[in-house]
Amino acid sequence: MKKCITVEAIRQYAVASQDLAAIHLDEDAAAKAGFKRPIAHGMYLMGLAQSLYLAEHRSQWITQYELKFHQPVEVDNVVIFDFSDDDCPVKVTLTTEAGDLIATGAFSVKEV
Repeated sequence: MKKCITVEAIRQYAVASQDLAAIHLDEDAAAKAGFKRPIAHGMYLMGLAQSLYLAEHRSQWITQYELKFHQPVEVDNVVIFDFSDDDCPVKVTLTTEAGDLIATGAFSVKEV
């Protein structure tokens, strides 16, 4: 499943979460930190992963989750969310379109 991480989505998440750190919102602050563009909030990506999974698995509920980030995601990039639900817990992998590993983790799920 692919999702473009947009500037507008990150702005909306920043306001909702009250995490207004400049690295997420400001080009200059991101550049000073070594990025070409602002980066997505890790919790935004985690929440998005959960939402995308549950949208495809409507009879399940996530009871526990973990996600380890390997690198940040700059805005205006597409993230591929892969869920291996052959196993329990469900394995979760986030990558860029170029195949760079963003995050790995797992969801424990139950039927509702």
